[in-house]
Amino acid sequence: MTETAEQFGPDWDDVLRRTRRHRASRWSLQVVAIGALVVVGIASAYALGHPVVDFGKARHAGLRQVNEFGSMQVAAPRGMAPGVLPHETRAITSLRIDGKVHTLYVAPTKKGGFCYEWSRLGGGCRANRHDRFASHVDPGGFGGAHGLTVLQGSFFQANGTRLTVTYADHATEDVPFTWVTAPIDAAFYLFRIPDAHRQTATRAVSLALFDEHGKLLDREAIMEPELPQMTAAHLPGFAPIMVPHGAIWSRRTLLFDERDAKGNRVYLFTMPKAGGGRCFTSNGASGCGVVANPPLSLGFSGDRLCCGVAPTIARVEARFQDGARISLYPKDGYLIWPIPADHYALGHRIVALVGYDAAGRVIAHGRVPKPADQRGIYPCKKPKSLGYGVKECV
Repeated sequence: MTETAEQFGPDWDDVLRRTRRHRASRWSLQVVAIGALVVVGIASAYALGHPVVDFGKARHAGLRQVNEFGSMQVAAPRGMAPGVLPHETRAITSLRIDGKVHTLYVAPTKKGGFCYEWSRLGGGCRANRHDRFASHVDPGGFGGAHGLTVLQGSFFQANGTRLTVTYADHATEDVPFTWVTAPIDAAFYLFRIPDAHRQTATRAVSLALFDEHGKLLDREAIMEPELPQMTAAHLPGFAPIMVPHGAIWSRRTLLFDERDAKGNRVYLFTMPKAGGGRCFTSNGASGCGVVANPPLSLGFSGDRLCCGVAPTIARVEARFQDGARISLYPKDGYLIWPIPADHYALGHRIVALVGYDAAGRVIAHGRVPKPADQRGIYPCKKPKSLGYGVKECV
């Protein structure tokens, strides 16, 4: 399988984990002081070759940032809240990239880690400084049509004094970073990839951290950002339809065309892919390659189930908390189904999926994508306030 369907709904793991030819060391990102964003408490300036920011003296973040960090806690799926302390969020430093200013906000977590955000870019959490990823320099980044454009990440090693990016053409370059004191005790970096290294032959391939004696502490591969390549197609009666790159839209087949509880159109198209294979697109998910792995690969896409079903499955039975059972019929290995409104309420929600072959034999048991009492899946008339500006249906 060379390509996979897009994930259905937010990938919180991803949110939480979260996403030099030796030249004279230079700041590709210029530190800027902007009015109230001027960082205070830089200790001994550059005694270790990089700025050190005293977290306790850094400026407290405003309400918007506090709410953003708080939402990571209250809106997280069960068991995945990072334990962030949103009211401790501080503004650490600001950097300018291509004329845009990005401010680093950081908040501690209960397990000695942190959550962070670079304004106008994104962020994530390293909630536990003692987990199996604690020794990683954790390279991530942001990209565009020409690949990785900004490298970002963090590390916990206090003895790390030099961070180096290596390119595919074997050139190397130092990456500046800022150390933040307790309770964060971690370094953060945001680095603009030079224009000359935004192509496959010269792209950034690894990031290495060294101590003051030149000993390698960690080296991690840098993965190119996986950018969804979509084009918008237009059909009468449909909102713009996002078609995967390589899909032959002119040879599309409309497999499903239904209405949800609010009367919105719920559809799924399939089409061949240039060079072989098939693609699909629906209002909520799309992709190319093998979708049904495992055999019942149905996830929530809004208040509907979608998308992959093994070709040997002729019927899918949806089972509910109240004992109801509804039969669904895939087509060509795909299925999309808007869940009826009378199954939105707790006590009536879907709890199991069972796949049958053409002879009526059970051949697959599907994992229900979310617990029946998971917040934020089913619509409701009065969403509940969870705090920090977050309202969800429960």
